[in-house]
Amino acid sequence: HCSCSSRSFKKMFRMKVTPSTVFAGEMYIRQFMSPSSHRCISTTSLRLAEAAADTAAAAVTPPEKKKPIKPDFYVPRAERGNRDVFYVDALMGEARLLRNDRMCPTRELNFTPEKWGAHKSPFRRLRHIANTFRSSPFQRMMVPDFVGVGGVAAALTYYNECIASSDAAMLSMSISGFAGATTAIGLLAGFRLNASYGRYEECRIFWGDINNTIRDLAGETMMWMKDADQRSRMLKLCKVFPVSHMFHLHAKGCHHNIKRTSGEASFEDRVHAEFQAELRDIYSDGKDEIDFERLSAIKYKGGNTPLEVLTCMRETIAGSIGTVDGIYVREMDEQCQRLCAAFGASERVLRTPLPTSFTRHSSRLMFVWSHVMPFALYPVMGPYGTLPTALLTTYAVGGIEDIGVQLEEPFDILPLRQYSDGMFDAISAIEKNYTPYEIGASRSGGK
Repeated sequence: HCSCSSRSFKKMFRMKVTPSTVFAGEMYIRQFMSPSSHRCISTTSLRLAEAAADTAAAAVTPPEKKKPIKPDFYVPRAERGNRDVFYVDALMGEARLLRNDRMCPTRELNFTPEKWGAHKSPFRRLRHIANTFRSSPFQRMMVPDFVGVGGVAAALTYYNECIASSDAAMLSMSISGFAGATTAIGLLAGFRLNASYGRYEECRIFWGDINNTIRDLAGETMMWMKDADQRSRMLKLCKVFPVSHMFHLHAKGCHHNIKRTSGEASFEDRVHAEFQAELRDIYSDGKDEIDFERLSAIKYKGGNTPLEVLTCMRETIAGSIGTVDGIYVREMDEQCQRLCAAFGASERVLRTPLPTSFTRHSSRLMFVWSHVMPFALYPVMGPYGTLPTALLTTYAVGGIEDIGVQLEEPFDILPLRQYSDGMFDAISAIEKNYTPYEIGASRSGGK
């Protein structure tokens, strides 16, 4: 407690208080409790009391619920009909996903016999030449590759033709020495492409294994699980696994048109809304809501959703012991092991790129080679042929290297959404068409 005069009280509150101000003691406020007494309390005590009151109010007040986010891209199967849910670019001659900007790679769709016919057409070269300026390598290399090489070639031509006073003052280099470097760069780009294609092929094999295993597991579920609830839960989990695996491997869940900076909601929340929409399409019958909430929560927290699906599968298999023969239980668990192996192999490819030192070194060599090329071409091609020849050669060799870089991440190229939809349809067909054969029963169902 302290007593202070009214004058000193007013003087104290006229002080300018800044974060750097240091008080030797505490600042006190006089509180008049009665006309005859003067009692002061510390402002620190007041602030502590206010903080305690705010904390108590926050504990009583329930947290504000977030407004649900509506998915922008996923279309439920009940609303599709004959509608094509993929944005297809058919102008390139072969159906592929529409690229929403020039930086996107080429994303193919599943081939059919008709598409194979167009792919092997004798007129394919004319079609491909006509679509050169719309191709992914060309558009991706426009900036900075073509701009940089074209700028160097144009500046070199201007200097040699307009500024250099004699042939000795012109800038150029030997074409024979540069030819050896070009051969080495071509081999380097080819090796880069082959290494990336190996990863691409490996991931396609993984998804083929997942497709085969899911079909086997669905068929075994229909054959051996007698409890209807267990059977229904297991089939739903078979449908969920490729969806959760796809969202685990691709940041956008293969909804390639989702923009990271768009709308009020965060990118993660919008992706989660798409995941929940697909999950709700599987759990549309209102049953197994615990699984729906469980998997949604794992995904929202950034957990390993495919691993959680496998855990739910094994819980279902373990729960069937007693109604399903032990040999069949072991067989279904082996299918889960196959799914887990393919899942782990996919994570290995996702998390382990080609050695980044090799990628950086090849990128540096490609940059230096392409920007030095005009100096070697000028003595042979002259002022009119240097620029187009440099651009064409850069496109030929640099395009191979760029395709290799894109193939290095196969999960951004492969049509994973088509694979997932195909597994959903296969499981639904097995569930709908499976009918146990009974000896002695006629095809019409009579005795």
